[in-house]
Amino acid sequence: MMNSAASEHCFIPIDASHISTVWHWRNSDRVRANMHYDKLITWDEHEHWFEALRQDIDRECWIYCQHARPIGVLNFSDTQRKVMQWGCYLGEVNCAPGSGLILEWAALEYAKQKTNCIGLDAQVLSFNTAALKLHKLFDYELMKIESGGMRRRDEQSELTLFDIHFFHYAMQKWQQHREKVLTKLPKPIQRGCQQVTFLSKEQE
Repeated sequence: MMNSAASEHCFIPIDASHISTVWHWRNSDRVRANMHYDKLITWDEHEHWFEALRQDIDRECWIYCQHARPIGVLNFSDTQRKVMQWGCYLGEVNCAPGSGLILEWAALEYAKQKTNCIGLDAQVLSFNTAALKLHKLFDYELMKIESGGMRRRDEQSELTLFDIHFFHYAMQKWQQHREKVLTKLPKPIQRGCQQVTFLSKEQE
């Protein structure tokens, strides 16, 4: 049972009960459009992904819940290393305003809790302007830009070139800037960020 006091903006480890929901999220046009792999994912591929995830000590997948309702995903890889990688998406469209900002905050706060983590890396495709704006607002450092290839944005559009933006955030910098970043956010989002909780399986 999820702790109701912490359920407004909480993150719980993915488990078998989330498999079908996450599969539909991953295959939605809106989510696939901004991923490195934008093809439809079969159920077998999705099951294999989940089993591989469960056995990989270097990866973590958290389900973002608002008022105990699953709405998105927060992924981490390289979790046993000094610099972790992360990515996220909102699977549902009818979420509280500013949910993407809260995901950004949660990723950095989770990395801060990892005693061995000194930095957090992220990759964003150049046409994902919303994510690029969020990273700029939070003051990520742009490390490099590489060619990503060609992508058709929808069935009617032509193939166009896109880039991959590589970002880094040093945990020492986050410790120093987190309060400044928080004050730049709207008051309701500030409250949401302060309510972010990561629940272990024992706390659900």
